[in-house]
Amino acid sequence: MSAVVLIQQRLVHYNPRQADSAPAPIQGAFRNPTTLNETDFGVIMNKKLLFNSALGTLLLASTVASATGFVRLSNRGISIDGGGTSAYAVCNTTGDFGNNPNGSTPPTFEPFGGENNTCALPTATPPLEGFRRVANARRDMIMNNVYTLRQPVKVGTVIDRVWRKGAECIYGAKIRLDNVDYDLRPAEPGRQYFEVNDFLRGGFRGKGPISIAYVHTTEGPAASDEVLYRAGLTLTSVVNFPGDPAQPPVSVAPINSNWVAFTSDINFRDDDGSSFRDSPWFLVRSACTATAAPVPRDNALRFRQMGQEDQPLLEIRLRGFAP
Repeated sequence: MSAVVLIQQRLVHYNPRQADSAPAPIQGAFRNPTTLNETDFGVIMNKKLLFNSALGTLLLASTVASATGFVRLSNRGISIDGGGTSAYAVCNTTGDFGNNPNGSTPPTFEPFGGENNTCALPTATPPLEGFRRVANARRDMIMNNVYTLRQPVKVGTVIDRVWRKGAECIYGAKIRLDNVDYDLRPAEPGRQYFEVNDFLRGGFRGKGPISIAYVHTTEGPAASDEVLYRAGLTLTSVVNFPGDPAQPPVSVAPINSNWVAFTSDINFRDDDGSSFRDSPWFLVRSACTATAAPVPRDNALRFRQMGQEDQPLLEIRLRGFAP
């Protein structure tokens, strides 16, 4: 079963008192993004307040060297040029976080180029040698809210998979969004497609070291994946507009060692012109039990539409494998 959270868009930090009087119903508990816990959804929308020109100059580049394959996430943050830290590591920003209508450039590997492959792996079968698949599930992404007129609407599916080697696991997720209009209100004609800007997996506190990677697959124009833009140890999602730095500082997106957030731009038909209905494999490597079967946990998977093209802010929560 999935849970859907509706968020009223605000220009500054999310304010629960304002939301109480908002026309859209609110489900769940929300607080200021700087005090998030595992059940909160922090949303930060105003790039003028969050990224002024001085800060944008400060954060243009990361001091972390590019690395193919798994990249370790630090619970102390990742250093950024000019001082300060970010929860996020940068992976492939060729698509400008979905703002480039020409889309992203997929990673390549030697001997076929070897470009744009930070955080990328060439295969997910398995992602690393010696890992064996121990769990696999296909989960429906169901939306049921004011936009669907309180009817269940399936907007996509996710493959939830675990590979294990000894006391170490790789948790993988691959999303496919459907050709479905989720907004059934008579006053909203046309087709409104659910978009995933951020995918999150929880359950990693005390399971470090944590590292992330992605696997991009291409099966023709109709089934080509989007890339992974960035990933970090945080529960706070930050919308990215043209000109924003790739790594929001920890003052904006605080570190949360229980959650890994992946930023991408997945949509069956995107208003910005860069339409990718399939995500890459989003991979998290962590410690886990060496023998027990992986157990799905409630709300361990979260899918967020962040309103990059002025859509409503939505979150779908599903059961998912976790350490």
